[in-house]
Amino acid sequence: MVGSPPSAAAAENPELAQNGGAPGTKEAAASDRMGTILVSQFGPVKIHSYLSPLDGFHVNTQMIEGPTAVVIFDSQLLLPYADEVASYVQTLGKPVDRIILSHAHTDHWAGLQVLTERFADVRVFALDGVADPIRARGKARLDSFRPIYGDKIATRITVPTETITEGLQRIDGITYDFKRFIDAEADLQLAALLPEQKVLMAFDLVFSPNEHVFTVVDHFDHWIIVLEQLKALQGYDTITIGHDTPVHRSAIDSTITYVKRAREIHAASADAKTYSESLKAAFPDRQLASVVDFSAKLLYAARR
Repeated sequence: MVGSPPSAAAAENPELAQNGGAPGTKEAAASDRMGTILVSQFGPVKIHSYLSPLDGFHVNTQMIEGPTAVVIFDSQLLLPYADEVASYVQTLGKPVDRIILSHAHTDHWAGLQVLTERFADVRVFALDGVADPIRARGKARLDSFRPIYGDKIATRITVPTETITEGLQRIDGITYDFKRFIDAEADLQLAALLPEQKVLMAFDLVFSPNEHVFTVVDHFDHWIIVLEQLKALQGYDTITIGHDTPVHRSAIDSTITYVKRAREIHAASADAKTYSESLKAAFPDRQLASVVDFSAKLLYAARR
């Protein structure tokens, strides 16, 4: 389900490098690290973005470093990459305040197995309703990945135990404005504004203009409405996303363009193969074409 084009660090990939717009963004180098980490500094606040290699769907884990603690958002698909996240967090020399899960797709929660082992006393938060599909279908999701990834995939589901509420919250002196969205890339999705840093944490609501978009559920119309709502936010020029490096707000427009075209192709395609081939032809320059095949398989399975 996942292709294996050659991997490259963000600093060596001009397309990845073009995504950034954050002040003070730099790569945190490590010769033996499989993933890539970019660090964006906003005064006393640092955002560390861990990007997995391609076989891990280019999933991002965001680590928000405040004055005294770290908040981790999302946990990777594959255990080795989650382990790299945990090891990197430990180099920061600050305790983990909490782990927050953005939504219930497996590529964002499977690595919680590692994070909750490495940080055993740390609570895992999510929006009310995110835990339910993980509890109900999580084992089946892991089992579907196991023939592909073997022991790299989690052996157990990890369900969030705490509820993140909407609205303004202060965590380690940083203001977060948590927002709840339904019927977009996922049935239920978190976004978070950092109003003092003017950063939008959009997770899988917004995608890089360099990569194909996950279209695994038929929520095209409402997803476009959500994207227009994000576009209306003023001053949030830096967006951290669920896959690929941080992007400029122009990525909202490119995601709208993609979702609209996907909607048209979906309406005209009778099967997953036609949908996948047509969507890849419509966006021939985007990376991770295997994402389209994966998405089509799930999207058309829902029709049966």
